[in-house]
Amino acid sequence: MKTIKLRRAPCALFLAGMIANTPASASGYPVFDAAVLAAVNLVNSSVIALNTSVSNLLYNIGMGINQNGQKVASTIEAASKSQRDFDTVQQTNRRLEDARQRYDIPSSICAESASGGAARVAEFAAATRGGIRPGGGGAIGNYQIAQAVNTPPVAQGVDASRAARIHAQFCDADDHAAYGGSQSCPSISASMPGADKRFDTIQMGAGPNGKKQDLTYSQQQIDAARMYVQNTTRRSIGPQLRKLEADTAAGAQYIGLMNQYNAITSAAADPQEQRIADSQPSPVTKELLSEALTSPAARSYYALIASANAKASGTMSAREFEAFEVGRRYANTAYQQDLQAMAGDNLVRELIRVNSLNSWLMLSMKNELQKANMINGMALSSQARQEFEPILALKYRSVPGRVTQ
Repeated sequence: MKTIKLRRAPCALFLAGMIANTPASASGYPVFDAAVLAAVNLVNSSVIALNTSVSNLLYNIGMGINQNGQKVASTIEAASKSQRDFDTVQQTNRRLEDARQRYDIPSSICAESASGGAARVAEFAAATRGGIRPGGGGAIGNYQIAQAVNTPPVAQGVDASRAARIHAQFCDADDHAAYGGSQSCPSISASMPGADKRFDTIQMGAGPNGKKQDLTYSQQQIDAARMYVQNTTRRSIGPQLRKLEADTAAGAQYIGLMNQYNAITSAAADPQEQRIADSQPSPVTKELLSEALTSPAARSYYALIASANAKASGTMSAREFEAFEVGRRYANTAYQQDLQAMAGDNLVRELIRVNSLNSWLMLSMKNELQKANMINGMALSSQARQEFEPILALKYRSVPGRVTQ
């Protein structure tokens, strides 16, 4: 009990001393509130400064976002404007290209004037064909050939001797090996060997062995071709009668038979004579070629394939003109370049022109087929005559009561 009392006394004394030493005017609570207030004020100042800093930061961020948005909007607007401008330029270019394709005149257009003159070229060839028949007035430069072609028929022996004399101008190596040195073959012809007996005289023009094809003939080639026709188709089967002989009954029959023979011979000779007419230079082509050759593609093809006679005279035959029109569109690399550059309406027009050319060629083929059919009909008629003439003559003689002719 005593021990406990001794421990409590110092505690009471300590508390009493503390109270006694505290000033009367001071109070514990005010001292505590000021410190807290100072701390609170300090914290508030820091918070306010922090809020201000954060506000400024957020403001700056907002301003940055707004500025970036404006930049993006400006970029989008600029891109849209650029796209609109690009689309406008593209549309303008498309319209200009479309107009160019529709209204541009290609460099090859001048060559098309040649196609427009094809009918006149064909008409001239047809008129020339009329002058090639015997006595038709067609020009022949060789006097001996002119005499053989344009004089009335003579006896077969005389005609054969005349053909031999003319052949002396065209003697070839085979002839010279057989009867060289004779009047019929004094020497081998250097320019036109065998021209009066070779089919290529009609097809490609007479000339030395190994020559290239000529589509436009010189006058010498025309003369040789006409002699070839004389030797193959128009050779004489009997002399023509004189006036006193023609007035007799037998003479009239002879003339009638000769006319019947000449009618068939005319048909037989027509393809060859038409070939000669188609191979003669046509003055109609001069103007057409001068216009066509302003086209670079046509000019390059002309320089490549035109015959020497065509280049020398500036004219072409109907054959060569037609071959030029077809070949410059098919066998001409320069034309392929022109065709590659064509588009739109120009390409459509060129296709129409090619189809028109094909139609023209098909018409020519139709006419040739009709001519061939007529000649075949004559040949069939001659065969029928040979077959049925002796049969009918025999049967006629057996008919009772017939009148003797």
